[in-house]
Amino acid sequence: MTRFLKAGILLLVLVVPAFVFIFLKVFGENQYTLQTFFPVMNPKTGKVETRPGRSPLFGSRTEDTVFYTIPPIVGKLPNQQPFSTASLQGKIYITSFFGLNCDSTCTKVAGQLNRVQDIFSPKPEVVLVSYVDNDSTAASVLKSFEIEPKKWLIARPDSLETTFVGEQYYRIKQRPMTGRKNETFTLYEGLVLVDKEGQIRGFYNGTDKADVDRLVLETRVLLDIYAK
Repeated sequence: MTRFLKAGILLLVLVVPAFVFIFLKVFGENQYTLQTFFPVMNPKTGKVETRPGRSPLFGSRTEDTVFYTIPPIVGKLPNQQPFSTASLQGKIYITSFFGLNCDSTCTKVAGQLNRVQDIFSPKPEVVLVSYVDNDSTAASVLKSFEIEPKKWLIARPDSLETTFVGEQYYRIKQRPMTGRKNETFTLYEGLVLVDKEGQIRGFYNGTDKADVDRLVLETRVLLDIYAK
């Protein structure tokens, strides 16, 4: 009797974990999250603004936080075709800032962006946008790197300088510090991940390969979130 009892316990120990693993493999679903930056504050009350939402659980109503969205930016592409961030609605895009000239920092960032472009080449919903202050900077980048025109947009804003766009619109100087290694970087080293609603989802050091790898990973997470 004792032998049968031991055999039964051993069978349970072996079978139950295997059953749980198979159940989770077949019916389970991985859930990923990605931070959204800069909740909108009500200037009168100082409280975070919300709007009516809907929970996936039985359709119950919830309150969703309202987050900052990138204001409209218009300009020109190197071929003098018009550029507008309105055309980026419904796309995930990665922003960089090259400014007045493509110096050594610009070259390092552009080299990493060239790699990102190749990684997401099969994904039309992911694009890159680099802001420049003059056509000569755009021409220098285009000459030095293999750029897919529809994948990597080099844009010169009509009436705004790159520094203003990066610091005021993309809020690089206001990014929260999390204590990650190599998190301190200048405007021209910075990359910003923006989602399909125009909300900021991440900041990265474009001269640091490990941080750009994190950008690639978090862009894939964002794609997965939208796919579900």
